[in-house]
Amino acid sequence: MVLYVIGLGLADENDITLKGFEAVKSSERIYLESYTSILMVPGFKERLEKLYQKQVILAHRETVELEAESILEGAATSNIAFLVVGDPLSATTHTDLILRAKHSSPPIPVKIIHNASIMTAIGSSGLAGYNFGQTVSVPFWSDDWKPDSWLERIGENLNIGLHTLALSDIKVREQSAEDMSRGILRYQDPRYMLIPQLISQILSAANSQKADYLDPNRTLAIALCRMGSEQERIVSGTLQELLDMANPSQEEAQAEEAEDDADELASEADLDKRRAARAEARAKRAFGEPLHSLVIVGKRLHPLERDYAASYACPGSNFIQVAQDVYGCKE
Repeated sequence: MVLYVIGLGLADENDITLKGFEAVKSSERIYLESYTSILMVPGFKERLEKLYQKQVILAHRETVELEAESILEGAATSNIAFLVVGDPLSATTHTDLILRAKHSSPPIPVKIIHNASIMTAIGSSGLAGYNFGQTVSVPFWSDDWKPDSWLERIGENLNIGLHTLALSDIKVREQSAEDMSRGILRYQDPRYMLIPQLISQILSAANSQKADYLDPNRTLAIALCRMGSEQERIVSGTLQELLDMANPSQEEAQAEEAEDDADELASEADLDKRRAARAEARAKRAFGEPLHSLVIVGKRLHPLERDYAASYACPGSNFIQVAQDVYGCKE
């Protein structure tokens, strides 16, 4: 029989293709890969099950990477569907599972059914797909782990004038380092990197490496938020302008400072959590709920791209001016 590897599209259960839907209906078991991305609707597993009228099994990272045989079991006599949000072989690949199927004895036929992903949705920004370079993924940093090898890829793209798609990290079903060291099986709440943190880490990495190609006031960028959903939001501006969108107003900052000063019983850790929650709320107010991605605009910017992207400019943005004066993108 067949292992179907099926793209679900970007937003909800209705984005699956007709070909993918028919493959699901013909499958004995259905797995949903649940750690590289999510559908942007609550209760997505139940919604898929209602549409398919079949049970959907969540495939966590450990299942896919360490227990692939359990997914392939029985594929010699029945169809198996492996569902991936977006396109199954686009931003995230599952080639190991596919190779295991092909190299099993006897080999299991594999059928890939493609769908839309953030890699194709970037066209909504107004930028041409031909003008994009390498895509990068920016992981959450911690106090003692701040990988920044992806910055070099951004620099390589910008050096030849190409745009860069930066994918923000998500953490689903993750354990803390402390729990892992103690052997405690406990998962943290899901976390999704939002535009302000994504930009802040990019600029911090550039500053650390003394990279001069990401001046926040002279680098154009486009925030792509909840692409493909009813709440899709696209915002363009300089990196600094996008960051400023999530800053508190003067009145908000004063009120928050007064609240913190008045809470004499709060520990510094409590205050840090409170400030992080406020920052997250402001980021969501500015850019919407996750998932978020960012395009860093390269200098091979065409006037048509400029004008289209500028239609999404944040209030008071200097997008057109920077495109003309810094990028040399003139009529």
